[in-house]
Order: sequence, then C-alpha cells, then structure tokens
Amino acid sequence: MIKNIPSRLYKYKSFSVDSLDLLVSDRLYYADPTTFNDPLDCNPSVLNDIDDLNELNAILHKLVKENHQKELQKAATKIKYRGPKTLEKIEMLGESEARKLISGIVESVDFFGGDFFDSASYYIKRYLLKNYKVGVLSLAKKFNCPLMWSHYADQHKGFCIGYDVSENESAEIYPVDYKGKRFIRTQQVHDMLFGDSDNVRNTAKKEIDRVILLSKAPSWKYENEYRVINNQGLQDSQFRLSDVTFGLRFKESAKFSVMRALQSRLGDINFYEMSLSNDSFKLKRTLIDLENIEFRSYPESNYERSRDAFQMLDDFNDDEDSLNYESL
Repeated sequence: MIKNIPSRLYKYKSFSVDSLDLLVSDRLYYADPTTFNDPLDCNPSVLNDIDDLNELNAILHKLVKENHQKELQKAATKIKYRGPKTLEKIEMLGESEARKLISGIVESVDFFGGDFFDSASYYIKRYLLKNYKVGVLSLAKKFNCPLMWSHYADQHKGFCIGYDVSENESAEIYPVDYKGKRFIRTQQVHDMLFGDSDNVRNTAKKEIDRVILLSKAPSWKYENEYRVINNQGLQDSQFRLSDVTFGLRFKESAKFSVMRALQSRLGDINFYEMSLSNDSFKLKRTLIDLENIEFRSYPESNYERSRDAFQMLDDFNDDEDSLNYESL
C-alpha cells in the first residue's frame, strides 16, 4: 500500500438486497471499469508521437499477439488442452492474428485513404485496454459529503460503510488523480513493451496504469476517491469493517435490522446516523446503539400489541362491571 493513505475509507451504498448481502457477508465488489457511470473514466486517448512506421507496427504486433494468446490460453485451460503442441499452436495463431490485423489496416488505408498512423493508434488503444481486465473498488475519503450521499446513497435512504485500511499493507490502494492528462503517448507504450532497461519499462507502465485506472476529470474532485485494484467480481473483504453510518432518510426499522445482523460480528463496529447542522450546510453524525430509546420497541408485533390492548380494555370493562355490581 502506498504512503499517505487515510486509515479509514468509505463506501456509499443504496439500501437493497445486494448491498445488505455485501455488508452482512463481509464482501466487496470490484467493478469492470467499462461499467462506470462516467464514459471518460478508464477510457484514455492514445496520441501518436512516433514517426517510425516500423516502431508503430512493432507495438501493434506485440499487443495483438499477446492479447490473442491470452484468450486462446484461457480457452485451452477450460477444455483442458495442454502440452507443447498446444503452446506451439497458440504461438502460431497469435502471430497470424497480429499479421492479419496489420495487413488489414494497410489495405484499408490504401483502398479508402486515410492515415496509417491514426489507424494504428486506434488499434493500439483498443488492444492496450483489453489488457486491463481488472476490477476496481471505489472508496471515498469522507463520510459526510452531501453530493456523495445524494448520488451514491439514494438521496440519504442508503448508508455509508467505513473500512479500516490501515492494517493491510499488501492492498493496492491509490488516490485518484484529478489533474492528470487523459491521453497516453505511443512512445510510452513502446517504452513499456521494448524499453532497454527494467527501469524504463516499469516507469512507462506505471504512468500508463495511472492514466488508465486513476485519472478523472477535475469536476469529480469532490469525491476524494481512492481505488483498490483487484480481480473483477465479488471478493472476500480484505479490510476490517469499522463503522456503518445511516443516511438522514434511512428507515428506523432497517437500522435496527442492520445493527442486529452485525452485533455478533467479530471486531468492534460503530453505528452512526447522519444529522443536520443548525448553522451551516454541513452534515454531522451521531453515535447510536441498540439501547437507544427509539429502538426499544423493535421488533414489533402489531397483532400482539393490539390483542394486549383489547385485553386490557376488556379487563378494565370487567373491573368497571364488578365495581358497579358491588355498589348495588
């Protein structure tokens, strides 16, 4: 984990069966970046700054070949094909696919016109992004951001989950860059693939990773987002759940249900509810527990309560009748 990461990070969620399952089962969902609500997110441009046609061809050839080989290796694993002949066949098919694509670009440019460098840059981006099949967990620095409560927690009808990330040194947590560029240069890709030293290759890869996975437009800065990189899909949580904060419109009965569901969880969990500040637009939160007066009536049984009320009324009427009889 990189330095200067806050000890607590937060996940705003709407209240649903799925979000409740994630909370109670202590799991995290790492999303496919292509599903993000901002189409510019994880979708950089590739700008060409290489004049040498052979260098561009080398980049495209390597990206296409490696990508195709990965897909074939996955398919071979599923059908349990293995051995030297399978690897040799995969190598040959990857090489063939790369040559075919480059030949197709040349033929298209010759027939329709256009610029080979622009076409090559387009396909470099396409195959470069195919190699970034990672999952991203988005977390926030603050629990009291009004816009986050509105946008991601169903207008305060949801909750905000706090995670203690200070104890997991191996987690890949990175701050989002709101001042970065949205483009990658082809020279950077060339350095990543063919750099003459490990330092050159690693430096180029880190910069490309940052642009693809960690750069957002300045208008998103209010999110104060940190990202955890992992495999896509549901994963067991690698962080300790430290607290749950309920929105201003979160139902009282649902608070009781969530708190009861988590009360036997190992490790201390604090529960809070958001409240309004009297003298500003700021949000604040108050610590609550199951002993709070508003929770003491739960779980309610309206049938039993009504029956008891009617029984009390009948008993009262019987007492009244008895008193009237005795007074005669």
